[in-house]
Amino acid sequence: MISDRQSKEREFRKEQIIKAALHVFKYNGIEKATMDEIAKQADFGKATLYYYFSSKEEIFIEILNRGWKMIWESIEPVIHDRDKPKDTFIDALNIIGSLVRNDQSLFEFLFTVPQKMPITLNEENHEWKSFQRKMYGVFQGLLEDGMAKNEFPKMRSDLLMRAIGGLFHGLFFLGNEKKPMSRQTMEEFITTFIGNYGTT
Repeated sequence: MISDRQSKEREFRKEQIIKAALHVFKYNGIEKATMDEIAKQADFGKATLYYYFSSKEEIFIEILNRGWKMIWESIEPVIHDRDKPKDTFIDALNIIGSLVRNDQSLFEFLFTVPQKMPITLNEENHEWKSFQRKMYGVFQGLLEDGMAKNEFPKMRSDLLMRAIGGLFHGLFFLGNEKKPMSRQTMEEFITTFIGNYGTT
């Protein structure tokens, strides 16, 4: 049985490996990234790296599981208020925006890498897919509830979701501007895009 100190040390090492992997994935691309480079970036021997992860694909899944779980647990406290769907939508989006600002490399990975991954790593049974599906389902439900209350334009909710997602991605990942974000900024961002529907 391992002690608390050993458990914390193992978790610390896993965190170091994940940070190193994100760096390697960002600058080399996921296809060209190797376990050798990840071990070197983490300043660990290959034996230590393989003790925690058997392949770079296993590291992919660990990052995705941790990241999408963090997103879900961060927005979960605010998504129960469905009486004001537009406000809830903006609050949840603002929380995700704050998370992105705190760790942009992680979120670039979470939002872009799944499309590039082999089909076997994108299967529905992975834990991260469950959190991702729940989050997208909640956001789409908020849009539909908001349309019913005339808070969002009446159109296909999946198309509106995709459009807002694209703008959100551009806001945080394109260009060099590091404009401070707030709930007010996020509300202005959404309102500018959809027009001023309903009351504020």
